[in-house]
Amino acid sequence: MSDKIIIFLLSFIGGICFASYFFSFAILGFILSILILLFHNKKALIICLCVFFFSFGMFRVENEVREINQNSLISLHEKEVSLVGIISKEIRRGYDKTQITVDIIDNDKFIGKVLIYTNKYSLYEYRDKIKIQGIIRIPQKLDNFDYQGYLAKSGVVATIAYPEMEVIEKKSFSNIFQKITYSIYKQKDKWAENIRERLPYGLSPSMEAMILGNDSMSKEFKEKLSISGLSHAIAISGSHIVLFSAMIFWLLLNIGLWRKQALVVSIVFTLFYIFLTGMPASGVRSGIMMSLMFLAEIFDRKAFNLRTIVIALGIMLFFSPLLLKYDLGLQLSFLAVLGIILMSPVFNNWLSFIKWKYIREILSVTFSAQIFTLPILISSFGYFSIISIVSNVLIIPIMPLLMALGVLLPFFSILSLPATILLAYLAFIVNYSSQFSFAVLNVQLPIVILILFYIPFLYIAYKSKKKELEFLGQ
Repeated sequence: MSDKIIIFLLSFIGGICFASYFFSFAILGFILSILILLFHNKKALIICLCVFFFSFGMFRVENEVREINQNSLISLHEKEVSLVGIISKEIRRGYDKTQITVDIIDNDKFIGKVLIYTNKYSLYEYRDKIKIQGIIRIPQKLDNFDYQGYLAKSGVVATIAYPEMEVIEKKSFSNIFQKITYSIYKQKDKWAENIRERLPYGLSPSMEAMILGNDSMSKEFKEKLSISGLSHAIAISGSHIVLFSAMIFWLLLNIGLWRKQALVVSIVFTLFYIFLTGMPASGVRSGIMMSLMFLAEIFDRKAFNLRTIVIALGIMLFFSPLLLKYDLGLQLSFLAVLGIILMSPVFNNWLSFIKWKYIREILSVTFSAQIFTLPILISSFGYFSIISIVSNVLIIPIMPLLMALGVLLPFFSILSLPATILLAYLAFIVNYSSQFSFAVLNVQLPIVILILFYIPFLYIAYKSKKKELEFLGQ
């Protein structure tokens, strides 16, 4: 039964993928699934359900796109507007500007979401009811980047850049959950303030990004991170969630909780941490997978990683089907973890001549993740980092300690010195590795060739894990 559930989830994901990149025929699919039932046998029922879930995936994409395209705000493109709304998400204060997501309302009726760009030092807060006056714009494609789709995955219909704004009502709460969320965001701001106070000005943005998911790093430093292949070390990613979960679990065991109690509490803390950091797609993916693995251990079941990754992706796409096409972080995160699950044992065997086990494991994980994310990186950016192999070997070993210092820093000022030393080392590696002319390789290849790139590695992975993957052939 568990194998069949995974197959149905894969059908659902396949439907979302097909509708996202090609076209949708959801209604015909639903009709076909009903017709298949006429064969009255077990195989027909399985095929019927696969077609049904495939069609349901297409329907979810259709429905999301239809809701965005039929929104009344679309007709106001390039017009001066005066709108009223409530700030509905955490305010994102970047290096040079602030992003505010506002639920536009008219007579207490929700109209749509608008993303506002304003100055860095704006004093607005979550759940403030504000009046906005400015030029509304519907996002357009920028070169090969579909900005409209990127915002649509979060339900955002339009943008307004640097409008005139005034607060109508402070803290417009309508339920207890919003009050709790406001308190969490205020605590997060205090945490970030403590980090800024206890670390040098040039290093604190990296720690804020690593621990809290704040985006206050300069554009120049983010470009260097990309060139050095270390963006994943700073931005909240799956590895950060795994480290956080492991630290919490270890701490709970050492203060006397039983193992299953520690697992339950770790799940709660992990989900809370994901919410605190802004729920990035890679973090949500990792949080779901960690929670599933912890639950499996609680109920004395085995957690098969390939199943957990399918379940995690299915859950995320059920709630937000446009993520698959428009969230690069989701694509990279899932492909990286898929590569690590399938190929890292293979690379570990190939690299057996390296006697240092820890170095061999880092290289195996790095090679596996990079190979599976390579086509997406080339397709999106036109280059990939060559120097990342070296930079990852130099940085990954310090990440657990650096993250532990970041979590504890607001509570223990004595940790400022070791945190500063490690952050300075991280900044040195990023700056030094990104300056080489051979750090990145520019590549321009058709998407078909990039997809074909996966075939030999998928074959190798299948041969090495054939028994574990048997359910895919049922």
